[in-house]
Amino acid sequence: MNKFTITLLLISTIFTGKQLLAEDNLLEIIAIEKNEVKKIRFNARVRIKNAGTYHWKDSLRFLPTFTMSRRAPYDQYGESTTETYFSASISFNQFFDMADIADKKLSEKRKAIRKVESLAFNIEKLIDRKYLLIDQIWKMKKIVKSIEDPLEAANRQEKIDGLEVKKNEAFIEIEKLFAEIEYLCVEVER
Repeated sequence: MNKFTITLLLISTIFTGKQLLAEDNLLEIIAIEKNEVKKIRFNARVRIKNAGTYHWKDSLRFLPTFTMSRRAPYDQYGESTTETYFSASISFNQFFDMADIADKKLSEKRKAIRKVESLAFNIEKLIDRKYLLIDQIWKMKKIVKSIEDPLEAANRQEKIDGLEVKKNEAFIEIEKLFAEIEYLCVEVER
């Protein structure tokens, strides 16, 4: 074997090892990000489940209605001999309204939990897409470095720029979905 083949063999072994290490690191980073999504999903589910069913204003429904009135002919209204009535009434049909509020809130919680699950799934898929784009960009950059024709290299660089834009859009979409999970939790807790 000549020196050239040995050198080529050593270089390819080194780059293959680096690539394997990079892929292992990439898989660890992906796993860390997905674990973060799982934690956020779990916390969101707990927040939604622990959200109250009733609000303070709902208890005002059970306060009695008070009425004060005087009974007298019009010309004798101001005299002290007229009768004054004071009444209080309680409406028990408010209990049915409270049951409706509880059913509505329970339904809202179920929908919110399902929405959180869906958003978390979308985030996980966007994370996969993001790292797929990062891998494609890395490969394209290696190809561009090896191309001698400047026109073809410029075309490849343009494709790299397009992939960078898609990667940034994935980052933005991931952040939007995280914010949507937070808004959903706040809405249910309200």
